[in-house]
Amino acid sequence: MKRSGDLAILGDCGSATLAFYVSMRGIHRALLDLIERPLLVHRVMEKGVAIAIEKGKFNIDLGLKMLRLNDSVGNMSVISPHHWRTFVFPHMKDVCTELHRYGPDVKIYSHICGNILPIVEDLVEVGLDCIGPLDPLGGFTPAEIRQRVGDSVALMGGVDTLSFINSTPDEIVEEAGKCIHQAGRKGGYILGSGCVIPRGAKRENVEALRTASEEYGIYKNGRLSV
Repeated sequence: MKRSGDLAILGDCGSATLAFYVSMRGIHRALLDLIERPLLVHRVMEKGVAIAIEKGKFNIDLGLKMLRLNDSVGNMSVISPHHWRTFVFPHMKDVCTELHRYGPDVKIYSHICGNILPIVEDLVEVGLDCIGPLDPLGGFTPAEIRQRVGDSVALMGGVDTLSFINSTPDEIVEEAGKCIHQAGRKGGYILGSGCVIPRGAKRENVEALRTASEEYGIYKNGRLSV
């Protein structure tokens, strides 16, 4: 991973799966196509896979060691577990398999917000090294995800996106501390928002994440010490 001080640079591979298809067809038509034109969905996603792989290889050749996929609409708040396993799983797996082959030490995560609880084991099987952004608006907690996946993958996110607008810095620190304890007792956790940092976020609330990591993210012998 390229670094400058405490800053890490991630390589963005874009989307290969449902978010890619939505960019071609629009959200309403895309969701109907899952039922009415499944062959078209698979063929378009195959193109998305090819593009994502080439982007990933480009980033690996630059020396980047962490890659990001995006499928923000490929969650159970939008589609069913059956449709996810039918359409998203095989194509995302193709991307992860090829990029891990090309760069064995590369780590891959995919941004999937919303409800992922019914498919969380599938996200491990697909080949992701990190699952995020653990969106509490999807109706689950970081503790539930960690219980389901054990120590097999890293986790990221967990702080409610709306908290950055509606909460105080002290409330953010408390919420973030709970996320650390629920998902990061043995490490393997990246503190962050449950989706994006909203435009209306208060600066002091974003800075509160750093405060929480310094207060609660203290490890000794590989385990939280506070």
